[in-house]
Amino acid sequence: MQERMIDLIKITPDSPVPKYKQIINSIYDALDNKVVEKGNKMPSINELCRKYNLSRDTVITAFNELQSRGIVTSQPGKGYYIAKPSADQHHHIFLLFDNLTSYKEDIYSAFREEIGRKGKVEIYFHHFNLKIFNNLIEDSIGDYTAYVIMPIPSKSVEPILDLIPKDKIYILDRGRRLFGRKFPSVCQNFKEDVYNALRSGSDLIGKYQKLSMIFPEPSNIPRDIKRGFERYCKEIGMDYDIIQEFSADKLAKNQAYLVFDDKSLVKLVQSAQALRFVPGRDIGIISYNDTPLKSVVATGITTISTDFTAMGKSMADLVLNRKKDHIINPCSLIRRNSM
Repeated sequence: MQERMIDLIKITPDSPVPKYKQIINSIYDALDNKVVEKGNKMPSINELCRKYNLSRDTVITAFNELQSRGIVTSQPGKGYYIAKPSADQHHHIFLLFDNLTSYKEDIYSAFREEIGRKGKVEIYFHHFNLKIFNNLIEDSIGDYTAYVIMPIPSKSVEPILDLIPKDKIYILDRGRRLFGRKFPSVCQNFKEDVYNALRSGSDLIGKYQKLSMIFPEPSNIPRDIKRGFERYCKEIGMDYDIIQEFSADKLAKNQAYLVFDDKSLVKLVQSAQALRFVPGRDIGIISYNDTPLKSVVATGITTISTDFTAMGKSMADLVLNRKKDHIINPCSLIRRNSM
């Protein structure tokens, strides 16, 4: 068994992951793959040093860390032994969001609740800043058992993602086309989501003479949303336009508006109130991404929204069970009085 244990330790000399962390990760992998059991004896410090040309300090650091996590135990004069039958209770998850919004709080809450006592979650934010994105990931390499990432949707982040062991990375929410097939993922399909949601609401949209999209530029809103909107309008022969910035003079009766940011939504509702336009009668309003507040604003704002709670739960399931699935998160039109 001792020879088998030492062969399970995988050391890659040119890896950016420190060697002591590679020892720790090897033990975690062995536990996850159920090829070691509680009570199995670890290879000795001297054996690991000789086989992999490591310093004693490197191996001792790894063993001490494993011991502090309760994975191994030491018996004076005898050596180190596996103390737990599995590492299921010791998931250590790096969760990288682009920014924090109310609906992303729903993702985090659902994810954290599903992980429960089975692991520890540490959350970070990159704010679409490439330098921050790279630094956060580079500084974390080897410290976590799983990396759940909302990527900057650009190929420029590929080199830093390649530093993460491929069996530990998961893509969340965005980046489906670039990364969602390369790694396990739970993502939105923005183009299809908008197109299908609008089609499901054609009976409401058909009451209006024109559909305007308020799509601020520049912004971090996925451009596939615009493509789905244009596809829908062209297919049904709907008069449409795309407005970069809303102003009161753009408000017209018998027109519906698809709004993507809360600032524009507030301006739109205030302008309608000033002109005594009633949403759902004089104008139509559809907002993107549902929040509890939108269910009461202006007697209820119709929304196109993915299920953020489902997204968090699905991602937790992938991480906890090491699944390799590529999930497109469900999206729907939520009908309220504004249409």
